[in-house]
Amino acid sequence: MLEIQFIKQNRTIKAVEGETVREAAIRNKLSIYPHVFKALNCRGRGLCHACAIKIVSGNAEPKNEIESEQLAKKLKKDPELRLACQVKVMDNMTIETHV
Repeated sequence: MLEIQFIKQNRTIKAVEGETVREAAIRNKLSIYPHVFKALNCRGRGLCHACAIKIVSGNAEPKNEIESEQLAKKLKKDPELRLACQVKVMDNMTIETHV
């Protein structure tokens, strides 16, 4: 099993290779959503940007088309942003949430 460290939550969870960061967080009962988005989000379909994260360390696949479209405006400010519902765990990672 791989590990994902969440900086703001000061927590490290176990993840299965190939699952998304969102799936791993939910399985480990860790909320990656800020405020009202805990209830109002797209449920992992990549239709919103409520699960925006920054990968501080660890390897991930390049951004997919869904991420590029949903984060288009935010990527101008911070090109490192990703969507937790789209990033598959392939390596131990350190993640910053609520970005």
